[in-house]
Amino acid sequence: MNIIELIQQLYGDSCQLRSPLNKRQLDKARKLLPAELLEILKISNGIYKTMINPDTNQTAVIDLIVYSLADIKSQTGHYLCEYGGEGFVFSGNLSVGFFVLKPDGKIFRYDYYNLNEEYYAENLEDWLRKWKGIE
Repeated sequence: MNIIELIQQLYGDSCQLRSPLNKRQLDKARKLLPAELLEILKISNGIYKTMINPDTNQTAVIDLIVYSLADIKSQTGHYLCEYGGEGFVFSGNLSVGFFVLKPDGKIFRYDYYNLNEEYYAENLEDWLRKWKGIE
């Protein structure tokens, strides 16, 4: 299943897509990112989790399901420099770390309080299902 379709199915109305990468961004991303992340960003340059603010009845962003290209570059650069790992940081893990897509396609969860990394899922689809509690 297409990962964006799965995100939309699992998150429903609380999922908000952003504009896709523009041509300049897409050219940069092709040189930088693995195919799995590139395919997502070609459709939506980051994916938000939203909710309706009960006080204002306005939609508010409460989390990032998948980071934008700029966030992936920034967070991955920090991860590589600070922690010496390999892969691409593509999503946060609430307030304790982040998820890393490794070169072999597996997903690891990095905990920056304990400074450790552990296997989390076989691929992006498995990561999403596990993160949403649908194993």
